[in-house]
Amino acid sequence: MEDAIDAVSLITELFSWIGLGAGVVLLVIGLLRGAYFRGWTETLGVVVVDGSGDLAYRWLGEDGLLYEAPSIDDDTQVLEPGEDVTVYVSPRDPSVGRIDDPKHEGRALRTTGWILLGIGVLAVVLQFVLLFL
Repeated sequence: MEDAIDAVSLITELFSWIGLGAGVVLLVIGLLRGAYFRGWTETLGVVVVDGSGDLAYRWLGEDGLLYEAPSIDDDTQVLEPGEDVTVYVSPRDPSVGRIDDPKHEGRALRTTGWILLGIGVLAVVLQFVLLFL
């Protein structure tokens, strides 16, 4: 019985170190990534064919200049030349735009971080319980 408790104690210690360490790191990275993409503004753009024959999208910046970015092939958005598209523009550089919503940036890292952090905390609690068995 004591060998089983020692084995479980070793496993929970491993889970606590991995869960707490990796969970905190992923959570911080996810929060920083989400904060970096906060504040992007929505503007209306149009899908065009650029000089090399590839799809791109253009938008008019707040500074009155016309900007263009290549359209990345994505199965979720079928873009045709001449269609209107919502462009999210970086507040730090109006020439940087994207058509996918930046609100979700870092969400997977934050979720994984919270899960690992929860596993780490549960492992620490289980270690304390095993001390009294």
